[in-house]
Amino acid sequence: MSDLDTLAPASVKLIVAGEAIALKPLKVGQMPAFLRAVSPVMQSLTKPEIDWIALFGERGDDLLAAVAIAVGKPRDWVDDLAADEAILLAAKVIEVNADFFTRTVIPKLDGLITPIKVPALEPTSGSTPSST
Repeated sequence: MSDLDTLAPASVKLIVAGEAIALKPLKVGQMPAFLRAVSPVMQSLTKPEIDWIALFGERGDDLLAAVAIAVGKPRDWVDDLAADEAILLAAKVIEVNADFFTRTVIPKLDGLITPIKVPALEPTSGSTPSST
C-alpha cells in the first residue's frame, strides 16, 4: 500500500438495486450537506456497535439523506432501496468515511461530553449549635 492509498483510500464497489456503485470518501463539496444531514445521528454512528434498525427507526430520514448525498444519488433512489440494501449502503458509507469520523467527529463529541466536576464539601466556619 502506498502513501497515496492511505491518503485517498480506494473506493468500495457494491451492487445496489442492480446498479454498480463505487463508494469513495466524501469530497469537500459534499461535506456541508452531508454534515447537516448526518449531525443528528453522529453520536449513534460513533458507537462500537451500531443498532441500524433502531437508528433507522429514530433518525431514518436524516440517515437516508446523508446516504443520498454520499453516493450522489437522488433521495427517492435511496428511498426505493430494499431495507437490507439501504442498511448495507449506509454502513459502507460510514466505513468508507471512517477516517473522517474518527479524526473529526469523535473528538468533537468527546469535547461536548465533559465530566461534571462536583466541588468538594468544605467545613463551614462558625459555631455549631449545642444540645444543652
